[in-house]
Amino acid sequence: MENSEYRVMYNLEQSYWWFLGKQFLVRQSLCGLGLESSKCPRLLDIGCGTGIILKILEEFGSAWGMELSLQALKFLREREVYKVVRGNANESLPFKDDTFSGITCLDVLEHLHNDSGLLRDMIRICKPGGRILITVPAFRFLWSPHDIALHHKRRYTRVQILHQAEGLGCKVIKATYFNTALFLPIMLLRKMRSHHSAGMRAQSDFFMGLPAPLNKILTRLYTLEVQCLRHLNFPFGVSLLVILEKRGRIEREPMMK
Repeated sequence: MENSEYRVMYNLEQSYWWFLGKQFLVRQSLCGLGLESSKCPRLLDIGCGTGIILKILEEFGSAWGMELSLQALKFLREREVYKVVRGNANESLPFKDDTFSGITCLDVLEHLHNDSGLLRDMIRICKPGGRILITVPAFRFLWSPHDIALHHKRRYTRVQILHQAEGLGCKVIKATYFNTALFLPIMLLRKMRSHHSAGMRAQSDFFMGLPAPLNKILTRLYTLEVQCLRHLNFPFGVSLLVILEKRGRIEREPMMK
């Protein structure tokens, strides 16, 4: 993503509704993974960015991060997060087989040339019975300057990502769209931005300031929706959540370059 986006993320992650909702989603999902039954489980956040999700993982076990961007690594140090390996998610992950009880890969696959290779490698380094939590942006027709600024290569449908997971030695625990309540206003906003952004430098939606009361309402709406995900799957949304469980050992294949 653009280097300027990391500063925006770092400044907003503890106050802006989008980030607060995502953190609530991760915490709720991790609470349902049975990690408490494991003695000091090892966890990994791939593409850990500026580290806010890694701080959440630390609540559940021994947490490690992997990140490529030097700009992000600077903010990780500012957040006093040090258990981070520098690595490229387009290449083979620098971890041994069956290492982690839980892996988070949040809004990473859409940045990669080799997204299917990362899916396979995450399953390789996950312990049998371990879980992998994935989020990606949904639906190509939502493509906007937001995606350009974040260097996305694609947006996904549920069918597309589940097709990639087929035959990889994993079971689908959850596959649902989310951020559904705001789907229509976000779609309209992005269509408007796409129409008026010709020739302008692309920026993510995170650069848009919100009045504090509205930000609070959106945060509450997001968290209520996440609570509903415990019992429901939504048929559409701005994003997509997939939770996979590793069944057993799989043969290792080289990652494509």
